[in-house]
Amino acid sequence: MAQEAEAKAKPRAVSPVEIKPERRTLSPGTPLSVRTLVLRPPSIPSVLSWTIESKRHRGYLIATALSPDAKQLATGGLDGIIRIWDAATGEFQRALVGHDSYVYDLAWSPDGRTLASGGSWDATARLWDVRSGLNLRSLKHPGYVAKVAWSPDGRMLVVSGGESGICLFWDVTVGAERGKVEHGRHVLSSVWSPDGASVAFTCTGQATQVFDTEEFKTRKSLGESALTETNYSAAWSPDSKQLAVATNVGTKIWDAESGDLKQTLAGPMTTVAWSPDGKVLATAYSGNAVQTWNTADWKLLKALPIGATALAWANDGSRLSLMTSSTVTLWDVAADKALPTIDASGPSSRAMWTTGKFMASGIGTNVVSVWDIATGKLAKKLEGHTAPITALAWAVNNKTLASASADKTVRVWDAQKGELLKKLEGHTAGVAVLSWAPNGKQLASGSHDKSVRLWDTVTGKSTKTLENHPAAVTIMDWNGKMLVAGGPSNTIFVWNTTTGQTVRKLEVSGQAQSLSWSPDGKVIATGGVDDAIRIMNPANGATLFKLSLPGDPPSVTALAWSAKGETIASGRANHTAQIWDPKTGKVAHNVAAMAPVQEVMWSDTLRTLAVGTTDRSVRFFDTASGKLRATLITDHDQVPAITADGHYRSDTEPELVYVVQTESSQDTLTPADFAKKYRWKNSSKDVRLAD
Repeated sequence: MAQEAEAKAKPRAVSPVEIKPERRTLSPGTPLSVRTLVLRPPSIPSVLSWTIESKRHRGYLIATALSPDAKQLATGGLDGIIRIWDAATGEFQRALVGHDSYVYDLAWSPDGRTLASGGSWDATARLWDVRSGLNLRSLKHPGYVAKVAWSPDGRMLVVSGGESGICLFWDVTVGAERGKVEHGRHVLSSVWSPDGASVAFTCTGQATQVFDTEEFKTRKSLGESALTETNYSAAWSPDSKQLAVATNVGTKIWDAESGDLKQTLAGPMTTVAWSPDGKVLATAYSGNAVQTWNTADWKLLKALPIGATALAWANDGSRLSLMTSSTVTLWDVAADKALPTIDASGPSSRAMWTTGKFMASGIGTNVVSVWDIATGKLAKKLEGHTAPITALAWAVNNKTLASASADKTVRVWDAQKGELLKKLEGHTAGVAVLSWAPNGKQLASGSHDKSVRLWDTVTGKSTKTLENHPAAVTIMDWNGKMLVAGGPSNTIFVWNTTTGQTVRKLEVSGQAQSLSWSPDGKVIATGGVDDAIRIMNPANGATLFKLSLPGDPPSVTALAWSAKGETIASGRANHTAQIWDPKTGKVAHNVAAMAPVQEVMWSDTLRTLAVGTTDRSVRFFDTASGKLRATLITDHDQVPAITADGHYRSDTEPELVYVVQTESSQDTLTPADFAKKYRWKNSSKDVRLAD
């Protein structure tokens, strides 16, 4: 591959395009976005709004874009905030805040001045002046925005999305719509040909469409609308004569003019990118190893030792950008090696908050980290697991911690001292879920071996094995006498843990995803892939109450009863959490959690609901008002907490920045620079997670 790229492609000269900014409509004191950490920013003279944000993304990456000069890299994803990085050093440069939903796509203008972003469910594409951080324009779309693509001259942007695949062609200089096409299908990719004459669209269940940008009609339909094939993405050759399409049955090379299939490269692929000199085609499949192909004879040049979900070449062909769900790596083509990887989204694990002194994190890693809740200091690192940790569970004393792992073991720790108390062995597959008995001396573990084991944590011995579960045990709750468990099936098992006998099998609608015993041990709450919570009597299998609330996706992924059982909290995959009266079926509060919910927890006073989400955050809501109080973030060796009104607490110098919107710019500042420029005093003592 290095030899193929000795002669660098010469970037085409592009005339700068001026995009006049639209009028600011943000009112002072209004949050920059519903997804920001500071939702109630105090008023500051000459500032429209501001927030505190983490340097790294909170949650997985979805999109990346390399600037034409290969000096800057833009990333976007679950948290809705765009981050700009120095491509050579990996140093964070700035955040661009404004989208109210996921960032699904990013594209740098040919002149390198403007970044286009697709904000998915906020139904906008935005144009950003990367030098000033200013949001120049917001282009409205009739549905969610999936893809954005620039014309080669940088004057047009095609914005694609919506359930019916509506694609709008915008003149970015004035913000005027110039054309429209509707595919009737989800658009998976859109790419403008280098000569500007065509746009190729790939859609679900449809042949690749080559669209004429002058007459706004389909020029060619490449392939058949075979239901067995999915055309994921496309890339043009530099001369606009060939189109490479990555599909689930191979990468297909088409003659764009005649519509003839010229070549098929074996193996399913999801992303494809043609080098600027036309000599190399890069392909990858769902994060697996990137392959590079010689376009002269279509033989494999090299399999890179790095996987990718998205690929992009630098304009001169010197770099190839490789994105995964959490990192971006630039491959130096001439040196045939990877440059330092940009850790763009930080750790995947969030902190498991408790009402005690300590909390823990480490799911997805091999090490448990124990944190002091009051100060945010790292107290202990608990090492020993030889595979990723899958579950953590605190005993009732909030001092003893159990960890489960894919290494088939459970470990019981004195978290305060950092000592291993017991290593529990016996499962024949990875352990997925844990549940303590109320006495804090017995522990249940559910595994992919389709069994539940009961343990005496004092002796370290397994006291019973509960078998005959039809699938992996991934959810579970134990009231000390009765244990309920489920997994990827619509059957919930109820076991008597004294006798080890199955008491009942409860049938639910779809796969169960959450379980919780009521405090009196008489009923259980179940949540699944539909939008309902079912309150069930395990003695007779009757459904006593059904609590429904529409949402997309509808899955109820977390449940927690209040101490006396008068209310129940639920968390959902649609980024919300609820507080219910289980008898009336009414929702007291429906709060925005900003990411799929994994856990809901009550404070001892019940005045706070903590909601743990997949964006490595725990959000704390006032149960009386439903308002966000603060957000706790896991960020490598820090767990900073940020209040909704703009104060933070961190044990060490935090990996946090202030983003400040004025009439003429959106600036990213260090905490020290923000304090100096705006005479702001952070008050860490005002950071209270729970009352």
